[in-house]
Amino acid sequence: MISQLPKVDPQYHTQNKFNCDTTNSSSLIAMFGKFILYGLAIVAVAEFLMRQVGLEPQEMKFSEDSPIETLQSLLLLFSIFALTYGILIYKNWRPLLLLIAEFLFASFVREQDAYLDLHYFDGAWQMIVLFSLPFPIYYAIRNRKLLLENLKVYTSLFAFGMMISGVLTTYIFSRLYGRKIFWMAAMEKDYMRDVKNISEESLETYGYLLIFIASIEMILMIQRMDSKSRKSLRPVPKTSNENLRVS
Repeated sequence: MISQLPKVDPQYHTQNKFNCDTTNSSSLIAMFGKFILYGLAIVAVAEFLMRQVGLEPQEMKFSEDSPIETLQSLLLLFSIFALTYGILIYKNWRPLLLLIAEFLFASFVREQDAYLDLHYFDGAWQMIVLFSLPFPIYYAIRNRKLLLENLKVYTSLFAFGMMISGVLTTYIFSRLYGRKIFWMAAMEKDYMRDVKNISEESLETYGYLLIFIASIEMILMIQRMDSKSRKSLRPVPKTSNENLRVS
């Protein structure tokens, strides 16, 4: 007598398994293309850092007037432009986009502190940031429900991981890694300030590059979601009765 076959748990039924078709060949190609593109961007920045360090004079490498500072400002500026585009086009994401753009704007102004202090007055960048804060904060509070919905989606996506990586690299690790006491302990009597500056500014530049990539990824993600939602709202064409008949 044939023994009874064990019952299959519904959660392991083939119809309930993860559908591999959701990651089709075109999306895999796009992911691979992004990997290559972002890798090339990192290589380009690394090459720029290497070439620049040989051009700058001793004791002045990667100073406040260095092209490295200009590159950092440009990466922040391009990130702000990308987010501003999202703010103008996708109103359902404005609360979150405004807050992130404000954070990056404050960082951009902070990068110009030497210029502002020299041509205007000491503490000018703080004043600019303070005047720019009220509206984004007010808008976020007024639309807090939408902001929370944005965060629930955003925090589960690749763009958020990239953004967090960039922020942690730039604003925490690069600062700790660039401490004078650390490099004095590492080089002892042969301490060179240039080495400290090069290390700190290189990490900071890499962090800004990650933030720029994360900003682009966020806008692309919103575009995909918006496109899917528009397709789902399209009316389904009526099917004639003849097509519904079973042959």
